[in-house]
Amino acid sequence: MFTYKNFFYLLMAVLLASCASSSKLLQQGNYDASIDKSVKKLMRDADNPKEIKVLKKAYQLANDGDLDKITKLKLTGQPDIWGDIYKTYEGLISRQQKVSRLPDEVLKKINFTKQNYLTEQAAALKKAAEYNYQHAKVLLKTGNKQDARAAYNELLFISNNLPYYKKTNELMQQALQQGTNFVLFRMENQSNAVLPKDYEEQILKISLSSLDEQWLTFDTYARKEIRYDFDIDLLLKEINVSPELIQQEKITETKEVEDGWEYVLDANGNVKKDSLGNDIKKTKYTTLKAYVTKSHMSKSAQVKGTLDYYDNQSGQLIKTFPITTEFVFDYYYAVFEGDKEALSTESLKLIRNKPVPFPTDAEIIYDTSDKLKEIAFNRIKHDRRLFGE
Repeated sequence: MFTYKNFFYLLMAVLLASCASSSKLLQQGNYDASIDKSVKKLMRDADNPKEIKVLKKAYQLANDGDLDKITKLKLTGQPDIWGDIYKTYEGLISRQQKVSRLPDEVLKKINFTKQNYLTEQAAALKKAAEYNYQHAKVLLKTGNKQDARAAYNELLFISNNLPYYKKTNELMQQALQQGTNFVLFRMENQSNAVLPKDYEEQILKISLSSLDEQWLTFDTYARKEIRYDFDIDLLLKEINVSPELIQQEKITETKEVEDGWEYVLDANGNVKKDSLGNDIKKTKYTTLKAYVTKSHMSKSAQVKGTLDYYDNQSGQLIKTFPITTEFVFDYYYAVFEGDKEALSTESLKLIRNKPVPFPTDAEIIYDTSDKLKEIAFNRIKHDRRLFGE
């Protein structure tokens, strides 16, 4: 298994290789990395004697190592060696192409001689393809999913290198189907409630296909040609709809507003004067009133059930998970009597709402479907490793 720790070590190795000199890499036996460094430097400075010396040695040792590997593989006499031999020739060719781009003066100094590996590589590919093809056919007969996946990888090698080889693509499709774990999602109403029309269809629109992987496929409708490895059953066990409830609150709202002016009188009832002898006036206020009746309409539907995972090969229940969801209808409106100017901002908004009918039981149950799908999807996403990959 590839872990973050492995990734850290790999990253450190790459960073160290990028910092090390070509001669250091040569000493470490990292010949191809040494060659890469030397080639890059010699492209800029073809007269660098140190890099020429390093390149000559690294190139020779890398080629000798690959050719020795090929000889030893052939000596084993095993039928499964040809894929490795093909890839080793691929490395020889790639390395030769890389070095051959250097100036002629450099090639002469490292005694570069172009070799023809293509014939040997083509022969190895042909033998590798034949072995992989026949071995994949054997693996596909076992009925084992891991064997089918191994067969797919062997056939993929052929497809990538010899696209039209025999019936490779046909066998790959067979391997893909045999190696895949197929999971069927179903819904069953075990409550005493009658479900709304299209409720099940809405639930089965759950987007489980977004969880598909190479070796894992989710379906919400059964396909005749598929033998499902796992079932996911969403069982609705209890559906409750609350009574329709209207709660009312009566309040009085007031507001002080300007209502003209009046003279300011003294204790004797005479109009007061200011320092200039002018009559003193003051703003007159009046209180506006509105009598508000606020209404709150509420009704809810609750769905309870379980999400059950079954292994169809053993017939065993793998896991069960309780699910509960609720949809609440909340609606507010208001009516008033009196002066509209006395209304608060909140009441002004509420009086724009008009009385509406309550949703029917079927409608409010139907409205639970989106949340129910969301809960089921998130649970299955969390648990999908239970179905393999």
